[in-house]
Amino acid sequence: MALIRSDFNFVNKPWWRLDYDDRAPQDFLSSTKCFQQAILLSVNKEDELFWLGYIDFHRERYLIECISAEGDIGLDVIRQLLKKSWFKVFLSNIREIMFPRINFDPFSRLASFICRKVLGNYIHRIIFGPSRSSHLAKKVQNLRNTINGIFPTIFFPDLPIDRFTPLLAKQLHQQVGNGLIDNAGQYRTRYVMSAQDNYVYLAPNLIENKMEVLFRQCRQNFRREGLELEEAIKFGACFLAHFLDIHPFINGNGRVARLLLSYLLSRFTVVPLSLYSGAKTQDVFLQCLREVTCFHEQPSALASFILENIHTTSYDICTIMDIDVQNNNNKCIILAHICKRMP
Repeated sequence: MALIRSDFNFVNKPWWRLDYDDRAPQDFLSSTKCFQQAILLSVNKEDELFWLGYIDFHRERYLIECISAEGDIGLDVIRQLLKKSWFKVFLSNIREIMFPRINFDPFSRLASFICRKVLGNYIHRIIFGPSRSSHLAKKVQNLRNTINGIFPTIFFPDLPIDRFTPLLAKQLHQQVGNGLIDNAGQYRTRYVMSAQDNYVYLAPNLIENKMEVLFRQCRQNFRREGLELEEAIKFGACFLAHFLDIHPFINGNGRVARLLLSYLLSRFTVVPLSLYSGAKTQDVFLQCLREVTCFHEQPSALASFILENIHTTSYDICTIMDIDVQNNNNKCIILAHICKRMP
């Protein structure tokens, strides 16, 4: 049975779009390609530090949006957790310069404890930053470490598809679930239901085989020569829907699924790809999944949702980095004509 398919259409007018927004899927596809060509033409070695800085910014933004969308947590809360304590940074710099061989972590923890008890939580947060012991802080830190470990600091890295296996999913889950999820990196062994719907995910005894089939079909389809953005997004939507329907892990499936989708689409978009489209993101995303899992429809809405987020990501890069899209694409057209005339 083919799990990864492209024989369906994008939704012309998704329900989440504003009434006056009448852009067709082809508009999103064509403009996304223009944005991405402009990004590639703008990247050069002379500005390497500049682009690396933006990639760091993009990843932090992904963290904020991903955690917020997944857990319905305010963006400001995530931003606070990502802030560095100026006091800790100062102490760290002094330690590295004057006492490089001495471990000051116990003293730092003691100072933090005394500050909290004597001066209170408010002053403690100002000096030491937000508490890193909370579940949410650990969740953010794990996801950040996983992103930095899997995605190289370049645009459109085109990650090796041969590595896209169930083992990769287990490794990612082990990293995002470190210290948070029991048996992180292992498939669940009991039945679980969707929190929003009266829907039971795949039986535990069927998970391993279904995962092997799903990942094998992904490798086969994404390995094809000449794979275009439109088809890749449809394949990605199928993967995302089936992976979340399998629900292989007891918890953390959403974070792993998003990372794996970014891995699959790394040739076609800046990764990690944020699936955040505003305050109603979670509702839209769940409804797209519901159409596939509960109503057994094609993942047309989910593919459209992914396409629009890829478009937004590319547009944001061009806007923030002040890239001249029109000028760069004119260069691209000229180069294409020159290449055609060459013997």
